[in-house]
Amino acid sequence: MGAMKVIQVSEFIEVVNGILRETLSGELFAVEGEISGYRVSQGQWVTFDLKDDKALVNVFMPVWNLNVPVEDGMKIRVFGLPRIYPKFGKFSISAERIELAGEGALKKALALLRLRLEKEGLFDEARKRVLPRFPQRIALVASRDSAAYGDFVRILNERWGGLEIDLYHVLVQGEKAPNEIVAAIEQANSISSERSFDSSRRTASAHDDSYYDALVMTRGGGSLEELMAFNDERVVRAIHASRIPTMVAIGHERDITLAEEAADVRGSTPTDCARRLVPDRKDVLYELATLLQGVETSIVQELDQGQIALERAFASPGLWLAGRKAELEAATGNISTTMDSWLMDLSGELVNQMRLLQSLDPKGVLKRGYAILRDGKGHSLVSAAKLAVGQEVSIVLNDGEAGAEITRTRERIQQPKLL
Repeated sequence: MGAMKVIQVSEFIEVVNGILRETLSGELFAVEGEISGYRVSQGQWVTFDLKDDKALVNVFMPVWNLNVPVEDGMKIRVFGLPRIYPKFGKFSISAERIELAGEGALKKALALLRLRLEKEGLFDEARKRVLPRFPQRIALVASRDSAAYGDFVRILNERWGGLEIDLYHVLVQGEKAPNEIVAAIEQANSISSERSFDSSRRTASAHDDSYYDALVMTRGGGSLEELMAFNDERVVRAIHASRIPTMVAIGHERDITLAEEAADVRGSTPTDCARRLVPDRKDVLYELATLLQGVETSIVQELDQGQIALERAFASPGLWLAGRKAELEAATGNISTTMDSWLMDLSGELVNQMRLLQSLDPKGVLKRGYAILRDGKGHSLVSAAKLAVGQEVSIVLNDGEAGAEITRTRERIQQPKLL
């Protein structure tokens, strides 16, 4: 028997963790259980116990790996590796990701997420846009292998046809589905990045090949777990952020996902989505025929009325002329009354202006006993400071002029103004 090897605690932990890694060949595995003692430390680290009716194990993960809302009592699956943390000597599962397990946990997590997104306004009806009635080019996010895709395209062609459809093929369930859906939405929007949008409804200002009239997302029905990709927060936010008006139809009529609530328009099924996206050609033709008939009826009525007027004129030209004469006299009378009123107003204004001019006439001032004093050059004198003793001046009166000589001057002292 060989000598016993003595190792340090840290070496022992390293050996155990190595055995755990080698035993599992580095593969991720899933442990299913119920959450207990959930908490977030320093806004960075998530810890909780995962338990069943016989045992529990601690779970540790960075908060950015937490892709679903969770709380105590929810049943989940944890994917990660077991290890002993040297610092605490505690056995834990180092989680890479978690999934909700069971319909109860899914519904609970869905309710939590919906409440949070609703508070942010992602489902606000006031921001929802109206899709164009006659779209020409659409971006379709769907699986080309799904029955929903086939039904959608078939109904479009039956009802309208001639649309340009760009298919963005994506997985519609599973772990990779949300990332593919988000990437498809962002790619479609990048194509429309140069598009000009109206500020209120964000619809296109002109049609060309650089944008889409609508972004449509659809898939068939399934269980709640199968539809969870369309309840993923990343997908919901991508739909909300889309510059292209969105229409989403997921599952059957009773299935309502968060993606549908965030969309501008919801279709209850893929077939309903197609019906709401484009009008029926027959209905449009009927509408055009009805409008055309209305226009024809109006034209016929106008022609009939004109013909009746002509027939009356030819049958009784004197009576017709008398009617036209009466209309002309009435119009002339209205014009005459308007002109008289205008001339009276103008005359009154002229009188007022003449009175104003008369009040400003210097001769009118002279009649009231005032005089104008002028120097030898005929300039009016308005200041005593401009006068000198012995200076000859002329005095202008109402009915003539007189000469005078200045014998004395005295300036009047100006009184200060009170502020």
